[in-house]
Amino acid sequence: MTPEEIKQELGYFAPGVLRLNPGALPLHITRAEKSLGLTFPASFRQVLGVFNGGFLLGEQLLGVPPVATALDLVRETHQAHAYWGQLGWSKHFVGVGADGVGNPFVLLLDRRDERDESPVGLFDAGSMQITEIVASDYLHFVWFLIQDVRWNHDPEGKPLEREAVVWTRQSVTVRPGALPPWRFNEAWMIANDPGLARWR
Repeated sequence: MTPEEIKQELGYFAPGVLRLNPGALPLHITRAEKSLGLTFPASFRQVLGVFNGGFLLGEQLLGVPPVATALDLVRETHQAHAYWGQLGWSKHFVGVGADGVGNPFVLLLDRRDERDESPVGLFDAGSMQITEIVASDYLHFVWFLIQDVRWNHDPEGKPLEREAVVWTRQSVTVRPGALPPWRFNEAWMIANDPGLARWR
């Protein structure tokens, strides 16, 4: 996976549909590392140099300062550590996004593979732990997030109709066509990110 492949996937969307910031300067990335007392993996630095956070329709990607407060990964990471540091948040976690219901996606810098890359996990704010590894590195995380947005939207950004989840008082019926492949189809995820297998 490369930044060029990420750019190709973003080409699915019509101009103006996504709001991605211009790339961060190397100086700004280094300042963010110093502020957090951490060293970012190469893939994370690469993507930040292409676009410094932004919005993929309803999905956010955090970036390094100077960036809008809502997208500031340094602020979000410090804040998460202040709130959850005694409860399960590690000083080696870096917030990179969120799942839309209050759980941050986290770059896990306490775990490294032979490429010196770190996986991305989901920090469950209810159980105060990493409950799922969603990508083997940051590039794959962004690629998966784009696929998820594409699964839900047409190139103009309009929602696509999908099978509904059926709720009753007694049960919840989830048909296969109601769920996107990312995070719900492990075989698809590993086929597109073979390095993920070691972390699942």
